[in-house]
Amino acid sequence: MIPLVKRKISMTISEDVFNDFKGFCEQNGMKMSTKVELMMKEAVKDTTLSKYLGK
Repeated sequence: MIPLVKRKISMTISEDVFNDFKGFCEQNGMKMSTKVELMMKEAVKDTTLSKYLGK
């Protein structure tokens, strides 16, 4: 099995957006980093699928 490598990143995000997202994650029992990673995977998947479908 390939070892899972994690990378630390730094982002600049509006404080209001950050606070809303943090609250959303807390209310839904998830880590912010995990949710961001899932959204990034979905964005890449959607983009890849769109290219494949010629959209």
